[in-house]
Amino acid sequence: MEKGKLGIRLSFYAVAAFILAFLGYSTVLALLTGFVLIVEKNEWASRQVIQAFFLCIFADIVNGILNIFDFLYQIPLMGSVWGTAISVIDGIVSLVVLIFCIMALVNTAKGNEANVPGLNGLANWAYGIVAPKVNQAQQAYYGQQQFNGQQQFNGQSQQFNGQQQFNGQQQYQQPEQQNPNQPQ
Repeated sequence: MEKGKLGIRLSFYAVAAFILAFLGYSTVLALLTGFVLIVEKNEWASRQVIQAFFLCIFADIVNGILNIFDFLYQIPLMGSVWGTAISVIDGIVSLVVLIFCIMALVNTAKGNEANVPGLNGLANWAYGIVAPKVNQAQQAYYGQQQFNGQQQFNGQSQQFNGQQQFNGQQQYQQPEQQNPNQPQ
């Protein structure tokens, strides 16, 4: 595992960031994110910490939006219904954050990408890593260009002449012989 400038494993920063994200310590997480970005200057660790920070911010934004409607607690019948709805929504958000944090903790502890859905692309975008988008027409065109009697596997061109191999043994396909007595 790669160590940073201070001799601390880079995966430690990512693991700590996702633990802080689950606990909801957005201020401490913002400080950790700034520290990793400014002091460590490691792209992998920075992207993982940014994903954790955005996950924490997502939960804070949802809670902030729900807190805007606190005045609904004042209405007698609506207060209990709104309280139940807030509890369900807050529980769902907490469960999603927990699942994403556990998934990210397992991945980052091994030194892999956290791959938090949605936030992985956002962290890559922040670092200027953009995957090329290919539409269906381009896929059909490139697929047609690559399969003109040749097939590529791992960058190696292989000729296709009607013979196939199965378990390393040559398999010949015999053309079916037509029976002259059968009607066509």
